[in-house]
Amino acid sequence: MAKKKKVVVTTQKVKPTKSNVAGSASKKESQSQSAAMIFGKENYKWIGIGLALIFAGMLLMIGGFNEDPSVWDESAIYGFRRTVLAPIVILAGLAVEIYAIFK
Repeated sequence: MAKKKKVVVTTQKVKPTKSNVAGSASKKESQSQSAAMIFGKENYKWIGIGLALIFAGMLLMIGGFNEDPSVWDESAIYGFRRTVLAPIVILAGLAVEIYAIFK
C-alpha cells in the first residue's frame, strides 16, 4: 500500500506589522547602499599604494640604451635594477592590489 501525503491547511491570516515592513525596507535600503559603495576609504588607499608600486617598478625599468651604438655595454641593459629589482617591485604592487580588493 502506498502512503498518503498529509496536507496541512491553516485558516489564520498573518497581517504585516510595522516592524516587519520596516525591517524588510531597511534591509533592501542597506543592500542598495552597500552595492553603491563596494570599496571603502581604506580599500582605495591600498589600491593607490599598489598602483604607485607598479608605477615605480615601471620607472625602474626605463632606460637601457647604449650611448654609442658601436659599443655594447651589458651592464646598462642587464643590470640588477632592470632584471631583478623592478619585477619584484611590480609583483609587490600586484600583491597589494589583490590585498586591497579582498580586504
